[in-house]
Amino acid sequence: MDVGELRPANRAAGWSSVSLLFSVHGAGKDAREYVVRIPPTGGGVYAEYDLAGQTRTQQFLHTHGIATPSPIHYEPDTHWLDAPFLVMPRIVGHTPSDTSYASRGWLHGAAIEVQRRVHDSFLDTLVALQRVPVDQAPWLRRPQGVGNTAELAWWRDYVEWATDTQVPELIVDAFAWLHRHRPEDPAELAVCWGDARLSNAIFDDSGAIVGALDWEQACLCPAETDFAWWLATRRQTMEVNGITADPELPGFDTRQRVVARFEEMIGRPLQALWWYEIFAMVRMGCCILRVQWLLRSIGQAGHGLTRAPVMPAWAVEAIRS
Repeated sequence: MDVGELRPANRAAGWSSVSLLFSVHGAGKDAREYVVRIPPTGGGVYAEYDLAGQTRTQQFLHTHGIATPSPIHYEPDTHWLDAPFLVMPRIVGHTPSDTSYASRGWLHGAAIEVQRRVHDSFLDTLVALQRVPVDQAPWLRRPQGVGNTAELAWWRDYVEWATDTQVPELIVDAFAWLHRHRPEDPAELAVCWGDARLSNAIFDDSGAIVGALDWEQACLCPAETDFAWWLATRRQTMEVNGITADPELPGFDTRQRVVARFEEMIGRPLQALWWYEIFAMVRMGCCILRVQWLLRSIGQAGHGLTRAPVMPAWAVEAIRS
């Protein structure tokens, strides 16, 4: 067996984690590629990187039919790479761009039936998460507990840390609005992805989902949480690209249709969906603030991202109305 050298997974450096690739050549077998993930050096988007917890989450979800990379191995010994790391098989396929999937690239140019399969297989994944037994995943509980009150507390603590306590007035107002309008938790919570975006999934040529990635923010929340994150980040993408069509791609459902389908698939009406969408944009805004803080801390105050809006106009209007 021949193991190749580690190489960067891509040219883009991120603060969420560092990904490396290596190949394994076996006698008489095709080479297989693996991904190594290590915590970012010099500070990251999150205060802690629980790779052991991520490994456990991905293994657990894979046994319940979620397309997480498997098998996956966690190595706590820092002797090898000067940091703990995890190893998992590389999944080859298409990953839609966060900012441009609806205006250019593979998904934009794909046949309508492929777009439809991308949409539906992603939706099916969100529904499948509702069937995962939450009582078997106690490590996904926040220190503050579970549900909306706990999530609000966790994210309020997060933005204090992320900005070195320099929280902008807009975010302070946003959390006040969220607390005033906080809905009751539904009777049953679910395992939530925490970052349910098309850019965190890998699809094969037919549009079927073959990889569900990036489980750093997995938690126990209402089903509305992931679904609203998907809707809100899609709306954010359309706003950035000046797209007003609903849906943004001909193979996707309209907003009204996908909401109705999701409700039918999980067996109950969604509650206070608008609140969860605002909360999604507040959480995204907290992460944007952290990235901006990191850029300034390394002398990149002129970087374009430091001028990016913390929240989209429609979310700002909602909390200040």
